[in-house]
Amino acid sequence: MKKLLLVLMVSALVISSGPVLAQDGWYMGMELGVAVAPGMDVKTGGLDDWVSSADAAHSAIRCDRTINPDGFQVEEGACGNAPSAWGPMDESFDGGRGILAGLALGYRRGNFRVEGEYFYRSATHDSTDVPYDSATNYDPGADPGFQNVMDGVDDVLSHNVFANLYYDFRSDSTFTPYLGIGVGFTKVSLAYRTFWRRTNDPENIAVFDTEGVTGDELAKAQALNREIAGTITADRAKLSDRLLGYQAVAGLDYQLSDPVTIGLKFRWASFGEFDDESAYDSLRDHASVAGNPPVPVTYYVKTDDIQFWGISLSMKYHF
Repeated sequence: MKKLLLVLMVSALVISSGPVLAQDGWYMGMELGVAVAPGMDVKTGGLDDWVSSADAAHSAIRCDRTINPDGFQVEEGACGNAPSAWGPMDESFDGGRGILAGLALGYRRGNFRVEGEYFYRSATHDSTDVPYDSATNYDPGADPGFQNVMDGVDDVLSHNVFANLYYDFRSDSTFTPYLGIGVGFTKVSLAYRTFWRRTNDPENIAVFDTEGVTGDELAKAQALNREIAGTITADRAKLSDRLLGYQAVAGLDYQLSDPVTIGLKFRWASFGEFDDESAYDSLRDHASVAGNPPVPVTYYVKTDDIQFWGISLSMKYHF
């Protein structure tokens, strides 16, 4: 009797340890893992340049009618009636990491699978940079007129929908490696902050000329420079864009039971150029408008570095 029970137990173990291959047909999948984004190169610019003449002495501040309503020390025709573009300035931010979670519905036929997939991805960059304008070789952080200059990228979040094609290297083994490619689109949001603060010391501000002027003109120039001292141009914005993208996928599934597989999934995804704009919360301590009559002043953020690597645990249920 004991020998018979031993034979039955061994037979059951052998049978249960044999390969259980998933059948063709529909399946549902889910995954949870980590997303890692590389460093990000960003270009910023905007509409706040009102200078229409070639005279470099006339700055955007002199043409700002909120600060200088009388056009003091502005030659006739020096300031335009509409803002022109400034920039781009080049910025670089560190990489980030976050979570990756997704759902999928697919169909297997032989070694091929087609799949519709949704996944959510986040990355916390928490990185700052001092802008540098390579076009003019001008470093705002070294200008004594500025006390603090800093831009930053915090969180990048995305909702993604992809259509994928996979090839499964099926065999009698319970392990099935696979490769895949996909195309889709994403809605990306980027938390961006900018902070430019003028020095509190009006002696280090030379926007309005005090050299070679006397009397009332000197007093007014000094008063305007004092008004500019300590002013802040800043914003915290959640920028967003919709982008097309593609991805490459590789993975390894293990057949846990007849309907269920578990595995590891690796992916790399890249998307088109991100581009969005915002108005400032504070433009030189006033609303984000300038000109006469006032028009909105905006800035933009662009990058083609919206990409990431991901690794996740996956599970599929085959119908």
